[in-house]
Amino acid sequence: MPAGNAFKTAILVIVSCAFFAGANACAKGVQTLEVGPDLHPLQIAFARFAFGFLTLLPFILRRGIGVFRTQIPVKHGLRIVFGAAGVTASFAAVGMMPLADAIAIAWTSPIFAMIFAILFLRERVVPLRWAGAALGLAGVAIMNQPGAGVLQTGALVALLSAVLVGAEVVTIRLLAQSDNPLTILAINNLSGAVISGVAAIPVFQMPDLAQLPFLIGVGSVMVCGQLLFIRAAAIGEASFIAPFYYSTLVYAALFGLLFFGETPGLHLLAGGGLIAVSGLVIAFARPRAVA
Repeated sequence: MPAGNAFKTAILVIVSCAFFAGANACAKGVQTLEVGPDLHPLQIAFARFAFGFLTLLPFILRRGIGVFRTQIPVKHGLRIVFGAAGVTASFAAVGMMPLADAIAIAWTSPIFAMIFAILFLRERVVPLRWAGAALGLAGVAIMNQPGAGVLQTGALVALLSAVLVGAEVVTIRLLAQSDNPLTILAINNLSGAVISGVAAIPVFQMPDLAQLPFLIGVGSVMVCGQLLFIRAAAIGEASFIAPFYYSTLVYAALFGLLFFGETPGLHLLAGGGLIAVSGLVIAFARPRAVA
């Protein structure tokens, strides 16, 4: 990948991560308001896809029904499953633990994305990247505060989200090579809204008006991040893109401090630092070109 493309890819991903952290902050805001019902993560996931689709609707109407045409429906189906499950797990995790902690664990997804890229995209990975992956896993262990004696449920849910998001990253890379960003987003958000909407029926509660701006934000802010990320996926390797997710840690810690009064603990700084170093190692330990 040319140096210019690498720089552009990194910037796109880093900016997209600000939107991703913002969407998760909106999801936590819904769950921490002192007014309104305690909304289930499935209902928040439905809002994420439904309002995401409504954000895209003006652009979809301009392009017409043809925006939904694709030659790779199976790959879209896989992305929808991975994405919907990953989003639900992520929103559940942020409701169980501090925002920065949950996101830091969930965004170990680059490790899993790297593994999936090797298996399914046949991308070459040098040994140093495996060392980076090991550092990332060590960071997860530290962030889970093993001194507490047991693995926290929230950490397990966040780790499940990481696996699913890692699989989604690789799938998006495949989609971005064939379909345009609007097609990818339109199919994903409409299908996700239907699937999560049906799943949320048994737990649905009418939200309070004070919760509505947060629910809208979850969808609209996430779509903005997705648009930037898909553009990055079209020009960069999955194993290069994924580690820049770790910039979300900075945004999550900042949003947690500003909006929820969550002061980063020593475990977050230590574990998050290892995870950040892991991301840098994975990103820049690139295989040499074959002469």
